[in-house]
Amino acid sequence: MSGILLLLLIPIITAVLCYSSHNRREAEYFNLFGIAATAVVSIFLISVSQSSPIFFFRGMFFIDALSAYILSIVILVSVAVAIYSVRYMGREFQEGLISIKELKDFYALLHLFIFTMLLAAVSNNIAIFWVAIESTTIVSSLLVGFYKDRESVEAAWKYIILCTVSLVFGLLGVFIIYYASSTVLVGGGTLNWTELREIAHDMNPKTVELAFLFILVGYGAKAGFAPIHNWLPDAHSQAPTPVSALLSGVLIKCAFLGIIRFVIIGNECLGLSYCGNLLMVFGLVSMGVASAFILVQNNFKRLLAYSSIEHIGIIAIGIGIGGFWGIYGSLLHMLNHAIVKPLLFFTTGEIKLKYHTTAIDKVKGAMVALPIAGTVMLIGALAIAGSPPFNIFLSEYTILKAAVDGGNWVTFSLFIIFATIIFAGLLRHFGSMVFGKPNIDHEQDNEKATEKGNKMGLGIIVVMAVAILVLGLYIPGFLDEMLKSSVKIIAGE
Repeated sequence: MSGILLLLLIPIITAVLCYSSHNRREAEYFNLFGIAATAVVSIFLISVSQSSPIFFFRGMFFIDALSAYILSIVILVSVAVAIYSVRYMGREFQEGLISIKELKDFYALLHLFIFTMLLAAVSNNIAIFWVAIESTTIVSSLLVGFYKDRESVEAAWKYIILCTVSLVFGLLGVFIIYYASSTVLVGGGTLNWTELREIAHDMNPKTVELAFLFILVGYGAKAGFAPIHNWLPDAHSQAPTPVSALLSGVLIKCAFLGIIRFVIIGNECLGLSYCGNLLMVFGLVSMGVASAFILVQNNFKRLLAYSSIEHIGIIAIGIGIGGFWGIYGSLLHMLNHAIVKPLLFFTTGEIKLKYHTTAIDKVKGAMVALPIAGTVMLIGALAIAGSPPFNIFLSEYTILKAAVDGGNWVTFSLFIIFATIIFAGLLRHFGSMVFGKPNIDHEQDNEKATEKGNKMGLGIIVVMAVAILVLGLYIPGFLDEMLKSSVKIIAGE
């Protein structure tokens, strides 16, 4: 059995087992065993793909260095979310906020969601990739509306409508690029990205320009680009905290992978400036919109959602600037953001469970009430704001270096202005929550601290906090090699 097929089957089997489980413990164990098996297969495939790309089923699925890198991010965050879900959803079950049926449904949907993102990461066929991204919308919308109250159902419908409509534009982009390939290849066009890349220089430039615009709008909405980001703050704020971590940490990167694949085709056909300039414009607009909304937020989950819009903008700017350091910094920023943002969702999830609110002005003294979660939340806030010596600072510095090297002074200046505003806004909001005297009885705690799941949940928070510090000071050799190999693919080398 192909490793790629096994990778895709395990989450589906896990979802069925979780849904069919008889009690809470059984569902939790299926969840943990399933994600462990998925991680083992992923690590094997990632290691094998470093020597040469892996193809499966007539080349419709493949893992090259870039796919392997995105796959690594998907698995890393999915493992963290699966472990933390045992703690967070277990607490909600204990407090009577969800039933055993809803708990089983959650784990089943969680692994189906992971399946759709894995499918996107390993798709070579651009039509299958589109199906995978649309499938993420369908499955994750059920998780966004998980609590079935008015706000969550409204957010889920808004998410479905906006992303489905935008992805229609993405589908048109797929049709157009297929038409462009059919004028080059004898016997008909192709939908496999590896084949499109080989013939990109022979395609009609005007047709490719049109296709890229549709793709940018279609997948850009799902990635969270402003001004087509409207679904994101509502969906992130209403979904269960573990799901918010996946939406922000992984899903938007999977959507952006589709844009990157078309950037490679566009650069081959049109040169570097067309796609690059569009990405820089969308990136700067996203940072600008995020900076305005971050300042006025009073809901910490919506605050983190707008921060995701800022960071997808930063990733787009890096790819848009191009060159080795621009692309390297952008890819590194994908990983850095994928670690820091789920960490912040996990710690604010602890705040929500303790304070029973997501309102920033109703949370005081979190570091006293929750010493571990409160302290790590402050570290995460410093990291996401771009403070040294944490990992986000390193990738942002790399992108800014690429802007200076390329003489992109307008981009550099606007980047600094928006980042400074966001820095001030984030630290003001998180500082008000972390410091001061707790406005609740912090001695009262209903949590069963002896539960294994709870210990694992806190453990993953601490591990991720260590990771953001280590990656701010040192990039391991294997990660550097993965980044360099991915840069070569994007740069067309």
